[in-house]
Amino acid sequence: MSLFPAPLDDDSGGFSARQLVRASRDQASSSLEVFRYRLDARAAVQMDQIDSEAIGDVSRFAFDEECEMFDRGLARAGQSAAMAALLARHVERIATINDRRITQRFGR
Repeated sequence: MSLFPAPLDDDSGGFSARQLVRASRDQASSSLEVFRYRLDARAAVQMDQIDSEAIGDVSRFAFDEECEMFDRGLARAGQSAAMAALLARHVERIATINDRRITQRFGR
């Protein structure tokens, strides 16, 4: 069933050839617009999936690096409160840098 005012088969139904051509062209244009919309929507979904995977990867990597720095620093600091405070400051700094970098890259 067509929503166009003219039938698009061999029975012209009293419509002129010009009207039939116009209806056919409009139907083709509408189909193409819907097709392009569908492609754009699918592309957007796939880009979101890829971004989500990338965010997960970069977040895990950043966390692992921060934990590695923390573990190495704790082993080095021993019982020293001053070294523990220095370590906390450095781990916080790397976490802040990582957060900013991730937000800049993916926070559109």
